[in-house]
Amino acid sequence: MRVFRTTRYSAAWFPCGPDRNATRLLIQTTLREALGDPDGRLEVDREGPHWRGKLEIGLSYAHDEDSVFVVWTPEGRPVGVDLEPANRLPKRPVEELAARFFHESESRTISSLSGSHRVSAFLELWLKKEAVAKLTRKGLVHSLPLQLDACSGIEFEEPALLPRGKRAVLAFFKNPTG
Repeated sequence: MRVFRTTRYSAAWFPCGPDRNATRLLIQTTLREALGDPDGRLEVDREGPHWRGKLEIGLSYAHDEDSVFVVWTPEGRPVGVDLEPANRLPKRPVEELAARFFHESESRTISSLSGSHRVSAFLELWLKKEAVAKLTRKGLVHSLPLQLDACSGIEFEEPALLPRGKRAVLAFFKNPTG
């Protein structure tokens, strides 16, 4: 487990072993300590970390097959995060996936690229769209067709600390009140 802080957010990487309940308990214990939650308002279940009751904190998480990444903003600023293995290869051609899920102009851009550039651009856009889905709480179905270039109220950032073999992106509203 690694916990780190920036001026904008705090975050933690957790290994994700075969015992998912032990991983959830580790995340819950770490976050309760980091956030000063002696009342146990933070819970981690199959859907990830969430709060019981009202608490002014931005919280988002992402996971892949072997790690969990949790990000929080104690000042309550909304945040969205997504995580993928760096070497992930989609099972279908990326131009086909882009045409199906992305905005028409984004699909054209991806199709115009060659080889590994095409896959890399697709995965970067997918990461951003998943982070936006978590930031806005509107879901992936709403976020995929959005043209990200037109979303001027959202900014993206790579995490300050990335484990080897991971790609991740954070999404924030430019206006902290969302």
